[in-house]
Amino acid sequence: MNYSRTANLVKFILLALCIVAVCAVAVCGVYFGEDKQIKGIFDEGAVTLGLDLAGGSVITYRAKTNDSGDALDVGMNSIVTVMRDRLDNQGLTEALCYRAGDDMVTVEIPDVDDPNEAIQSFMQTAKLTFRDSSGNVILEGKHVINASAGQEQNRTTGEMEYGVSLELNSEGAKLFAEATKTAAQNGTNIGIYIDDNRISNPSVSSEYASTGITGGKAWISGSFKSAVEVERLAGNINAGALRYELERVEQRTVGATLGAKSLSRSLIAGGIGLLLVIIFMCVYYKLSGVMASVALVGYCGLFALALMAFKTNLTLAGIAGVVLSIGMAVDANVVIFERMKEEIDSGKSVKAAIKGGFHRAFWAIFDSNVTTLIACGVLLALGSGTIKGFATTLLIGVVLSLFTALVVTRGLLYLGVGMGLDNPSAYRSLGKNYKASGKFHFIKNRKVTLIILACVLVVGVVSFFVRGTNIDIDFSGGTEIQIDVGTEVNDAVCKRINEIIETEPTLGRSYVSSTSQAASSPTTAIIRTGTAALTTEQQIALEKALLAEYPETDTHNAQITTIQPTIGSALSRKAILAVTIAVVLMLIYIWIRFELNSGLAAICCLIHDLFIMLTIYSLFLIPINSNIIAAFLTILGYSINATIIVFDRIRENRKKLGSEADFADVVNVSIHETLGRSINTTITTLLTIGMIWILGVEAIRNFAFPLIIGIIAGLFSSVFISGMLWYLLNKVFKPKKKAEEKKNAAEGKQDTAKA
Repeated sequence: MNYSRTANLVKFILLALCIVAVCAVAVCGVYFGEDKQIKGIFDEGAVTLGLDLAGGSVITYRAKTNDSGDALDVGMNSIVTVMRDRLDNQGLTEALCYRAGDDMVTVEIPDVDDPNEAIQSFMQTAKLTFRDSSGNVILEGKHVINASAGQEQNRTTGEMEYGVSLELNSEGAKLFAEATKTAAQNGTNIGIYIDDNRISNPSVSSEYASTGITGGKAWISGSFKSAVEVERLAGNINAGALRYELERVEQRTVGATLGAKSLSRSLIAGGIGLLLVIIFMCVYYKLSGVMASVALVGYCGLFALALMAFKTNLTLAGIAGVVLSIGMAVDANVVIFERMKEEIDSGKSVKAAIKGGFHRAFWAIFDSNVTTLIACGVLLALGSGTIKGFATTLLIGVVLSLFTALVVTRGLLYLGVGMGLDNPSAYRSLGKNYKASGKFHFIKNRKVTLIILACVLVVGVVSFFVRGTNIDIDFSGGTEIQIDVGTEVNDAVCKRINEIIETEPTLGRSYVSSTSQAASSPTTAIIRTGTAALTTEQQIALEKALLAEYPETDTHNAQITTIQPTIGSALSRKAILAVTIAVVLMLIYIWIRFELNSGLAAICCLIHDLFIMLTIYSLFLIPINSNIIAAFLTILGYSINATIIVFDRIRENRKKLGSEADFADVVNVSIHETLGRSINTTITTLLTIGMIWILGVEAIRNFAFPLIIGIIAGLFSSVFISGMLWYLLNKVFKPKKKAEEKKNAAEGKQDTAKA
């Protein structure tokens, strides 16, 4: 026996050391590159920080063209190539350029001191023109499809010579033919200019005096002595040749210092939240909680390694997903430990209680996490930018939480028993097992719930009509600039800023919507336009005007968002589509796993939770932006988790108590038996997301607060509404008894086989 305990102790120590090693690797971000140096997790090459954390700009342009199909595909690919060359020529080698949809291209410029200046320089660089001898522009960059360096045989000397092959579009071909015909007749040259700098001045052979150079193709040759010279000329032509005129439809800019501040405060909030969860688990669940906390630390280490392994683009919303997943990671442990408490109270040994707890909790854990994965899948499919970052981190968190709970925590518990730590009181959590007798009957007292629901409905409807909603520019379009002006932003300062804007020649009164103080800083002004978005030049002019009035203005760390109304409308449609698809998929899954009535009850609970969140957005006039998609789908997944735990217990008790038992009593008993799990999971999740709300920057606090309300609403709906609605629906639409009994019998056989 002593040998067995010693062996288990050694195994426990080895497993704990493995967890410590994983965390050490994750925290230090240890990996060896070509320089054989140890680097941190947020160093280059490990986890990529999104622009809202690293600082910089992300701009999306739409091509103004009627092309479609293959022609559009070729044209947009050439746009990406040209813009990539422009970025490289500006020294912005870390910038990204990629297509975003059929006719749009996105440019990400990270970690620059003044993103607006970089954008202006980048978009104005290398304006390509072809001019005649009088200086008249005959071709522009939009007429050039491609220029490529190469060699051809000279028709006169027969020798190979360096040159540049030029290809023009149909409009350019006509203009070029006419211009070269005139140049050949007059014996003049056609100059190629980048901005006002002439980079080449080729002549036109007299043989083209009658027709000009037709077909849209030309060969530029002459005194080129090396491949380097022609490659440089071809590169310059391509850098200035944008096939289509581009319209900026979206821009998000964050100063580098502001991004670093967001990162540090979010990490501190996450660390404090993790510590609070560990303390709660250890106090409430005793030795089981200690084991779960060790597994939770390992979970955090694995999470960090997963972020590095998948080269995740970590955004501010992504960090919120990480912190939220920490709170949700203990959900499976809570379900298991509550089951273990029941097993221990029935007189079983600790080892048998562990086995029974994991067995009885498995399907509830599985079903609840599948619904969260459905929400993540919808976000990944329909989301973009920060939303995808949030979905990625939440998805990783769900998968790893299942692994740590079902494998690591189980292993630690069995090793603990093997070491002789088998006192039942050390594994039995605080609190009593809730029973229905003598307590609040959720079904018989459903009038109380209905009165509360009616009050919530009235408050929400009145708020929508009286307060309205604060639709952010993500959906309405326009420009929002958050900038620190170095002085307290009171009513007088807001009035003065509006006066400055009105008198600025490049702006005008029509662009001013409002100026207010940011909640995160008394010296930060929020300037919003109407649906008319400011151009980059207008943004720079506004910053300079503010700097002249307020010398302490921090133009390098301004936060700028610009959305065209068309993009805002598309985001609105996408938000509605995402929520609808998620709800339908969850309904189908619950229908398959339980029955249609339970699925309809769950969907009504979700509608209740979303309505409460919208009411909070209205009451507090929280800006409704693209993050609302992530907030809604997160609450959908979280709330359905709690509901499924209740439904799973109802299904189990229905089989245990038999078909003769009153369904109202079955539901009531099931709610009471799962009440401990519902409350404790809500507490652990609120501990983490609450820290984000308390310590985070304004952007993430506006995201966290509705989540907090949604989590509390989810607790109410799962406890008070879900079972009640299933009971009421069964009274109206009674399920077919034979099919139900057959399903329950099959599930009973499956459970018996597993046991």
